Amino acid sequence: IRQRLLTDNKFSKYLLYAVGEILLVVIGILIALQIGNWNETAKEKVQERELLNNLLDDLRAAREQSSTSIHAEELLIVDLIRALNIHPDESETPPSFYNDETIGPMLWDFESNIPIIKSYAEIKNSGKTALIRNGELREMFTNLEISLDRLKTLVVDRLTVQQLRIDEIAEAQLNFIRTFNSRVSQLTVDLSNEPENDYLELFQDPRIRNLFAMKLALTEDVLTFRYDLQNEIDLIIKMIESELNKS
Repeated sequence: IRQRLLTDNKFSKYLLYAVGEILLVVIGILIALQIGNWNETAKEKVQERELLNNLLDDLRAAREQSSTSIHAEELLIVDLIRALNIHPDESETPPSFYNDETIGPMLWDFESNIPIIKSYAEIKNSGKTALIRNGELREMFTNLEISLDRLKTLVVDRLTVQQLRIDEIAEAQLNFIRTFNSRVSQLTVDLSNEPENDYLELFQDPRIRNLFAMKLALTEDVLTFRYDLQNEIDLIIKMIESELNKS
């Protein structure tokens, strides 16, 4: 057709035909690119859904771990208040409370677990955070990471600043062997020849009372932060569930 148009000196029609061919080629390329983009977008959506499901599983596990830690912290706080004989619901802690089984674990017990969101660390390390299209959700994970680091700092502070000083009590003022049959030990030993600990007298010592009061205050700080962290995890879980329901 082009040859005939040129032979017949119909150059303008030739140009029009040639432009039409070019437009068809361009349209074909654009359609191919669009199909490629659609395929890539669909692939990214599948990857995003997989990431979100993994994150959701990890967050639900972290929430369970968080709940366990909160329960342990709450029990420790109650025991510390009773040991200091400052419980608002009873006039005086009964003498039966002061025994190896109760006080022994209280000396060293504190919850050190930090919820772990393993899949988010893997997503960050692989550079796939951009696959999460919801910017608000990405920001929530960034804030969660900061909160987890903050909790870790509080737990370490409780150990290094205060807990190690409480260990001095066991070294200098207790018959430590008496605690071997408590719930924090896997040992079963004969204590018949071991002098008993006088915990009532121990908790009259101002220094010891202050150390346990410090442990109480620090544990309260950790517990309050754990509550906030759990609320944060709950919000992210709801956000992910909403995102998955959309797709």
